[in-house]
Amino acid sequence: MRLPVLLAPFALIACAVPAPELSSGKARFPGYPQALFDAFRVSCTGPARSFVVTDRNSVECRELMPPDLTASILLAFDGMLEDLPQLVVRFRAEPEAASYLVSNEVFVNVPQREGDAVRILFTDPRMRRNVAALYARAGGVPE
Repeated sequence: MRLPVLLAPFALIACAVPAPELSSGKARFPGYPQALFDAFRVSCTGPARSFVVTDRNSVECRELMPPDLTASILLAFDGMLEDLPQLVVRFRAEPEAASYLVSNEVFVNVPQREGDAVRILFTDPRMRRNVAALYARAGGVPE
């Protein structure tokens, strides 16, 4: 799954408002979603990407964006050169009864000089379809 960095400017124009934690996709898995996490780890490779396991049930891929897009975001959201904005794709699995509910969020994280980072949600219909397909291939049932 290649992250749609080229589509990011259009999504930012449409959603350039900091937003609360919102899922950009969910799926139910009959057991722990190890296959999903493994596939996600493999897809998060490259010099501008880093894979992070935040805990047993949460993983994310952080990706630096092209210079022109990064510059636009820095200017629009008062970011800082010392800590560049990154596109973040996160999966979180929550155990529920005999299954796991996995949610996904995609956002641009823009560190600020003071205070918390600004999070710009990436809400693209194509991304939702790609995530739903990834869920299905990994054995989940998209919700």
